[in-house]
Amino acid sequence: MRISAALLLTLPVLLRAQHDQSATPKPNPAIKDPVAIAAGAKLYNQSCGGCHGPDGVGGRGPNLVRQLQSHQLKDDELFAAIRNGVPGTDMPPTSLSDDDTWKLTAYIRALTGPASDSRVPGDPVAGESLYWGEKAGCGGCHAILGKGSRMGPDLSNIGGSRPLAYIRQAIVPAKNDPSRNFALYGKEGVTVTLKNGKIVKGIARNRSNYSLQVVDTKGELHLIQMADVKALAVLNHSLMPEDYDTRLTATELRDLLAYLAKQSIRPASDNAKEDSK
Repeated sequence: MRISAALLLTLPVLLRAQHDQSATPKPNPAIKDPVAIAAGAKLYNQSCGGCHGPDGVGGRGPNLVRQLQSHQLKDDELFAAIRNGVPGTDMPPTSLSDDDTWKLTAYIRALTGPASDSRVPGDPVAGESLYWGEKAGCGGCHAILGKGSRMGPDLSNIGGSRPLAYIRQAIVPAKNDPSRNFALYGKEGVTVTLKNGKIVKGIARNRSNYSLQVVDTKGELHLIQMADVKALAVLNHSLMPEDYDTRLTATELRDLLAYLAKQSIRPASDNAKEDSK
């Protein structure tokens, strides 16, 4: 199963047109059913993972996580795309039964939806210790509910707003991904040398030809006029560490992801209500 680059512009129109012409049932009977999602995962690995990657973050085919975050499709529209394919693209139709198509839809929804809505393996308590401890050191840059540094993006709602695969790639990005442009990364790293000899290191925000804002490693905000700057060194990459794939074991990474997946500003009662639907 593969979607061409043209899908970026045509996906919403094509899928809704297909939806109008098809009589697919709704709502998805497999949604949030762990047994059905597990069956959908097998179908995905057999039919979709070769193009879209095992986590939906792309390969020979497009990144489904980013695609479906950009285009908020209903379950029956996603069902129609899987069943009928997308005309004018490399996305072919399938011969799956209704039951299997709903299972695959449920898995893709779990794969690309907010991490807090998924059953994420791992020990979130152990992950919390890693996050705030020296080994991972996440709290030195990122805050959660007011605790931690303000230098990097706030992660209080990272699980409620980002898919698990998106978070995983932010921590351990693909080696061939030069952008490293994910929610956990923040803006460019800078070293500012002022004319009075003071040196400020941190993350640049709202940089222009006239002024510069820098959040330093202690989370303090510096408002700097460019007229006072003697030298400005801008990193060509983020300050996000690049060695988590070797710094953390597979178990530790799993636990850290389990902790981050739980970070949601939505009240617990809201999640419980949705799970009961």
